[in-house]
Amino acid sequence: MDKSKPRRQPDGGQQPNEQQQVGLRLRTARETLGLTQDDVAGALGVPRTSVTAMESGQRNVTALELRRLARLYRRTVHWLLGEEEEEAAVDNALYRATAELSEDDKEQVLRFAQFLASAGSPPGPRKRRSAPAPLGPPPNSPTRPPGQQ
Repeated sequence: MDKSKPRRQPDGGQQPNEQQQVGLRLRTARETLGLTQDDVAGALGVPRTSVTAMESGQRNVTALELRRLARLYRRTVHWLLGEEEEEAAVDNALYRATAELSEDDKEQVLRFAQFLASAGSPPGPRKRRSAPAPLGPPPNSPTRPPGQQ
């Protein structure tokens, strides 16, 4: 059986082979960062068609390319190979949200993140009251502080 072709599932669908699964993770990581195949090809020093072939599972990725791709995509080699679970979506959303910011704005976001990190973990969840707290002064209390009329 040719290992480069997907295996047929009992329901008639196709299961991607390992090379195709790696290719899918490569494409996902590239798209998450907003990179084009041309960007990746330039970083690796290969033709764009090689990146296309890697992402479609039609070309093996060398160990050196895999290491460079992991660095470029800010992922681990283990994640690219499917040996680690998906990283938190929050990290990806944070990266995308800040990607277009100016350098000054990125510095402010970084300082704020460092401030939040230095504050420690938030307190545990509070017990909820049966009814929300009323807005305004409590019943039977003066609306002005004592001594002011």
